[in-house]
Amino acid sequence: MDVDPSAPDPSLLDDEESADAATPALDITPRRAPSTSASGSKSMRSYVAVGAVVVLIAALGLVLFKGLNNAALFYYNVDEAVAQRQDLGDQRFRMQGNVVDGTIEKSDGAVSFVIAYGDQRLNVVNSGAPPELFDAKIPVILEGQFVGDEFHSDQILIRHDSTYDEKNADRVNKAQADADARSGASG
Repeated sequence: MDVDPSAPDPSLLDDEESADAATPALDITPRRAPSTSASGSKSMRSYVAVGAVVVLIAALGLVLFKGLNNAALFYYNVDEAVAQRQDLGDQRFRMQGNVVDGTIEKSDGAVSFVIAYGDQRLNVVNSGAPPELFDAKIPVILEGQFVGDEFHSDQILIRHDSTYDEKNADRVNKAQADADARSGASG
């Protein structure tokens, strides 16, 4: 059998799997990946925007809650707090008075002392280091609660600083005389 390569048998060319089949040409143009249309990225941006707004509202709510909570802490003098001890229970409040001379005892991470106002004295245990200007006969504001017969505080505020002392010497001297009189009368 003679085979002439220039004239192939047409029956052999009609094979569907053959590259030279008589069927229409195969489209081998590359296809594009499915589009993440602009609506997809808009959707993601809207989720991010909503998330940012939620975080902002939560942060604002927390700041307001903390601010109102601190403002809601009631402020008592030592004699008022002792008189209302049963009603106050273990709730937090602020109390003011003068540190009694000779009662300050510092230990690791705490300081204990006696505070007085009017005719009343009260033992105080403060966790943490006191402020720099903390000393005997200094008017202070404490934040904390009653624990048994003591007042446990975690914050001591000094009623004034050294610049106040310089500018208002007459008022400071009057307050100091009052602190001396109250501390001396009770002890």
